[in-house]
Amino acid sequence: MRSRNVLRKCCYRSLKENRKRTAVTIVGILLATALITGVACMAVSFRASMVAYEKQENGDYHYHFTGVAKEYLKYFRENPNVESYSLTAVVGYAELEGSQNADKPYLYVRAMGKEIDRTLALTLTEGRLPETDSEIVIGRHARSNGFVDIKVGDMLTLQVGKRMSEGFSLGQETPYLGAEEELEPFFERSYTVVGIVERPNQEVEPRLAPGYSAFTFLNDAEAEVVDVYASYTKRGLRHREEVTAGILGVESELYERYYNGKSYTEEEQQQIRTVASQVQENYWLLKWELLIFSSRIMNMLYAMAGIAIVIIIVTSAFCIHNSFVISLTEKMQLYGRLSSVGTTGGQQRKIIYYEAGILGLTGIPLGMICGIAATAVLVKAVGGLVEDALGFRLVFGLSFPAMVFGALLSAITVYLSASGSARRAARISPISAIRGNDTVWIRAKELGCPAMIGKLFGIGGRIAYKNLRRARVKYRTTVVSIVVSVAVFIGMSTFVELLMYSSGHYYEEVPCQLRASIYQWKYYDEALRIAEMEGVEETEVVRAAWFPVDKSEISYSKSYKEAFTMSEEGTVKLYSLGNEAYERYCRNVGVAVEEAKDKGIVVADYEYESWQDGKLYKGEGEIAHFQPGEILQGTDTAAGIEIQVLVQTDVKPLFMQKRANYQIVIIVSDEWMENHTRQEMRYDNLDVWVRCEDADKIEKAIYDDLQLQHFTVTNFNAQYRSDRSFHLVTAIFLYGFITVVALIGITNIFNTVTTNMELRAPEFAMLRSMGMTGREFRRMIWLEGIFYGGKALLIGIPAGLLLSVCFNRAMGEGIVTEFRFPWLGTGTAAAAVVFLLFVIMRYSMRKINQRNMIETIRNENI
Repeated sequence: MRSRNVLRKCCYRSLKENRKRTAVTIVGILLATALITGVACMAVSFRASMVAYEKQENGDYHYHFTGVAKEYLKYFRENPNVESYSLTAVVGYAELEGSQNADKPYLYVRAMGKEIDRTLALTLTEGRLPETDSEIVIGRHARSNGFVDIKVGDMLTLQVGKRMSEGFSLGQETPYLGAEEELEPFFERSYTVVGIVERPNQEVEPRLAPGYSAFTFLNDAEAEVVDVYASYTKRGLRHREEVTAGILGVESELYERYYNGKSYTEEEQQQIRTVASQVQENYWLLKWELLIFSSRIMNMLYAMAGIAIVIIIVTSAFCIHNSFVISLTEKMQLYGRLSSVGTTGGQQRKIIYYEAGILGLTGIPLGMICGIAATAVLVKAVGGLVEDALGFRLVFGLSFPAMVFGALLSAITVYLSASGSARRAARISPISAIRGNDTVWIRAKELGCPAMIGKLFGIGGRIAYKNLRRARVKYRTTVVSIVVSVAVFIGMSTFVELLMYSSGHYYEEVPCQLRASIYQWKYYDEALRIAEMEGVEETEVVRAAWFPVDKSEISYSKSYKEAFTMSEEGTVKLYSLGNEAYERYCRNVGVAVEEAKDKGIVVADYEYESWQDGKLYKGEGEIAHFQPGEILQGTDTAAGIEIQVLVQTDVKPLFMQKRANYQIVIIVSDEWMENHTRQEMRYDNLDVWVRCEDADKIEKAIYDDLQLQHFTVTNFNAQYRSDRSFHLVTAIFLYGFITVVALIGITNIFNTVTTNMELRAPEFAMLRSMGMTGREFRRMIWLEGIFYGGKALLIGIPAGLLLSVCFNRAMGEGIVTEFRFPWLGTGTAAAAVVFLLFVIMRYSMRKINQRNMIETIRNENI
């Protein structure tokens, strides 16, 4: 018992006297644990945030059952696997008097139960929701798109009925058929408008729907047939096919065939549709809640996540192991002295295990707390800053299994690291430990030093070179530490880039904020009125024509021929931009307008995406190469028409930027387009592409002020804001992840290099006491830094590129694209190593110069 207490006291004293080393080791354990815990919490938080986003955008239900009779509601009400359900009922269509949109002449009235606004993801902009069946809320786009001035407080008297065509009833999924359909009214009702809502999502109102959405209150007594939006319990989601089949009253095998679009008999179809006419799932909400993506996508995610997890585990284990190896090297003389006074190998192992236990019990809980806290701060603080852009707050989530896994992994790593150090300490002889020469060995033939080093760095360089050759263990530990950090950073930066690329992040904010599509060329003057509106910065009034040519006259590139199936006849697209936009485009290309107006400017770059065998293939390149002065002759409908190539360029007009293209495009002047194209070559519509500061304001002004006819407006900025939400969430978590990886790498390098310099302080003091000048001393240190950084980068960069290739191949399970060399990650890693070594060497030299040489040489405990 007494010997055990003595050993514990020795352990406590060692930890206390070596406060810096103890702190650094705890920090290493802390960072490794925090990395695993933080990454797990970030993954859980990302998933929770995407679930919240999908609920906000598409509703909080799981399954939508259409056309359910009231007698079957008991299957939902009494089902233990159904957590909650909401009801809606179709009231019918009514003519919207004054609608200026020829394709949307109706109001589509639906009755909704309580709290259905969350289920249907409705956003109230004015007023309130209906509370009786004589109140109604209207979609805002009935005013902005249909030009019907409906306000809160208005009274609407509607002839409600159903759309009929050839004896069939039509719904919102069928576009307006004009004279081919008629409205059959079956009752009249007056409603008070009590609120205005944003246009519902496409599940509620498809883009081509003929009726503007309107919602009244659901009267349970009147509703005989309803739509049921059901949310399942956690158990119900795990067995969702069986639960849904049970609600429908059919076998699971039959429902699975129905769900997967496989064949079934008319009798089986009748069985499926007994309870509900149709069943639809909230696709993306289920995907995120259950993580059930396609097999190809999941294989890609599993492969990439597997590589990332292995890297995290190896990095974390190496960080902890490295801390213990350095700690053992520093305390080797202590263990030698203990051995010389009779301490057995078993007792020395107990000291190390006891020390490891103290460090682990301190570092692991702190690491878990730091990992959770860092993720919480990232989610809460950053989520609050970007709430306006996202449209919702990020959600913080905890993963208790991941936390337990991280703690166990860190504990095992601490034990294994301590075990290796304990075995080594138990084997070392007292004399060797006290002399500190156990890691110093060299063969006689290796004592030479290259002459170049002596010329460049003098005596200090020779000493540095020989020192690194003889102290290989310390040198190798330092180099390996930097190699691991460099390789991991390059690999993980590639991992982040690939995920961002696959999520569609690599497009910048849309170059055009609005597009007004006008249906015929004869409305060209009306299109010019948009260009003259206040707040419009740039416009392109784009008219298009197709120009058939003999493909044998075009020198298509090999990559384009391999990527696309080519017809016998090649088709070239002709575009004019409007006079002002054409002059601006010519300036951007670097040609004179007068020279260009009778010729064509060719854009022949392609970008494409295609699905084959369940994989998404992406590619880009040049379609063909044209020489200035080359003439293209039209065929068939364009026979007798020719166009001379002025120049080929990769500068794209505004409307083509950030858009996939796989055809040869020729930009021509308005004059050429009007004089040389025939009616049968022209596309009917023309598009006005608008760049502006406030797209919503311009969109409203187009609808309210210009009163144009036969047109539609697409607000790309609004779409971009919605799409950007997903990409911004992805970016926050991925870059938070790479930041943690970078921090652990920086700490690892700083820990290893500074400790190595500290351990050699007595050696440096002896060299200076023997007459080494400050200049020679600095040369020696800088040469060692060059050796550390140079060798580490020579090994670390190829290792990082290998990891990048592995990630690229893993991504190929779902998205096939060309390998992208990680220039940014490689350059950042190399620059970081150079900067860190410079700072660390400067810091170490300053600390060494501040010490007393005699005390440093005498000091046995740094």
